[in-house]
Amino acid sequence: MNSNSIVAVLVIVGFSQWSNTEASCYFPQEFQGEFLMQSPTVSGNGIQYSPLNITENSIPVWGNCHRRIGNNFILMFNYSETLCVRCLHLNLRSSNILQIFAASEETISKCFTYEEAAEANCPSEQSIIAKEATEILLFKTKDGFGSYTTRQYCPIDGNYHLSYRGTAKRRSNECKGFDSMVNSCPSGSTLNVMLRNCTFEGYDMKFECLGHWKGVDDERYVVFTDSRHLTNLRPKYRCAIYRQDYETGRIEMALSRDSTCTNGLYNFTSGFETMILRPKMERPWPAEVSFETCSFPQWMYGDWEHLRVKSDTMIYKDHHSFKTHTIKCVGVLEDGDKYLVYSRTQCDEESYNCLRLATRGNNILEFQLGTNTSINKDDVFTICSDENFQSDQWITQGRLEIQPGVSTGMCPITGEYTGRIPDATELCAKLWSDCRAPELMYYQVSHCESEEIFEEREYQCLGHWRERSLLYTYTERKDVAPGTYECFVGSIITESEIYIKEAGEHCQRNVDPLRYGMMLTKKQPLYSCIDRSTTPKQIPKTTTRRPTTRRTMPTFIPKKTKPVPDFESNDIPDVPREKTKSTSTSTTIFMDGKLYIVIYLFYTYF
Repeated sequence: MNSNSIVAVLVIVGFSQWSNTEASCYFPQEFQGEFLMQSPTVSGNGIQYSPLNITENSIPVWGNCHRRIGNNFILMFNYSETLCVRCLHLNLRSSNILQIFAASEETISKCFTYEEAAEANCPSEQSIIAKEATEILLFKTKDGFGSYTTRQYCPIDGNYHLSYRGTAKRRSNECKGFDSMVNSCPSGSTLNVMLRNCTFEGYDMKFECLGHWKGVDDERYVVFTDSRHLTNLRPKYRCAIYRQDYETGRIEMALSRDSTCTNGLYNFTSGFETMILRPKMERPWPAEVSFETCSFPQWMYGDWEHLRVKSDTMIYKDHHSFKTHTIKCVGVLEDGDKYLVYSRTQCDEESYNCLRLATRGNNILEFQLGTNTSINKDDVFTICSDENFQSDQWITQGRLEIQPGVSTGMCPITGEYTGRIPDATELCAKLWSDCRAPELMYYQVSHCESEEIFEEREYQCLGHWRERSLLYTYTERKDVAPGTYECFVGSIITESEIYIKEAGEHCQRNVDPLRYGMMLTKKQPLYSCIDRSTTPKQIPKTTTRRPTTRRTMPTFIPKKTKPVPDFESNDIPDVPREKTKSTSTSTTIFMDGKLYIVIYLFYTYF
């Protein structure tokens, strides 16, 4: 942690200690920050927005966090003579979008005087799905540490022809034909829309994506900023429902009238504005690419975090450069883990490159792309040399659709582990597993003396593997927005003592848990199966103390001891997949500086 971070944290802690709150629960760090929400009244200048702040334990306009029940939060103001209590449902849709539901509009503007009445009026999952609950969208502008939010990858990318229809009172308001277009070049975070051949004067606009999530059936939601707000033509924030046909690539999308996902928006074909996107015909691939019979391994077929793989094609959305790479398999090298590939971006940038693959279990893969590319296929042995790869930098991906009957992978711990956070020794951490769901593990930060809980996390383990005496575990967070993945690296000292450290999103290899990790000691060999909730039942205690850092794995230098070579029975290997059928095919293999076409027999796995 740098000095600026320390100063910022001390300021926050100082403010919290002088705050006169009645909070007994805390909002997850991902919920905290500065937001904008649509104002209930509309002025002559169109839709207006009000600022809203969520602290670690309060939403000042609605109350202090008193109790959490799943995603429902009981908020309370404790006035001198009476209570003001309300229940809100908070759903984090992306790092930039927080969706709030109330049982009705009345429960937002008014409150109850008894906690029991407020709890009875918590919105249910059924009312939210049926769109019976009142919805408020919050658009994050800064996170809890004061940093501005970052751009997000659009779920729609590529090049399309566009048909457009808008709502107009007295005349047709549409664009027909193939002159209107949509593309995502140069950035996958932006949709560039060009309206042409319209019943009105055509113009260009941009949609900057803020987040997206899955709805019912095949519908999906996406929220973006609309550049037309600069000329007061449209609200700044827009919500849309869309559906994509993955066979044809056709997308149907409808937009709301304002900055909600409800006003004037009914489904993907009915809204204030509607669009139909048809993929433009792509340019032919080079002959030496299109006529190859190379395919990627069948174990990697399907949808991953930022990947989609089928047969000879891999589509990769690079969330750092915001470029979408369509990667074609050209040939497999002799060692079997490297593939010569041909890549094309959404901006039609093309090159040969080398792809290195590694399977880390049924639901985890890692890959590397060579640092140098070429426009010449004959450079295969240069771009596929070991020197063209950074051996310690991998891109880690978790499978999205886990097939029925396929284990997600058990977590590499059993029982309950506890420890103190090195940079804030007044805070205690607890990590434990669920004996009836070994693929889940839970993490909790609390004050060591008062036992006041500051943070709770739930993880689903996708698998783990051992590398250089360290154990890497790849997980998906289940308590925040879907698609949030985290990697941990650990080392075991004895049967009851482990060190663990966050390893970033892509399992960084330069992280030493023994030097910088947190020590955890095993307290119970098997955690209680009585309660399946995230934390054991307890009476929360009120405190105004706030943790002074990001609470997971701060700097810590342990005693010099040698690690035990394995996790013994806790290190569960992947179950071999059964062979179901064999087929023959041909592919290009590069070996000894020559190119061969080889017919070989391989097994297909399910």
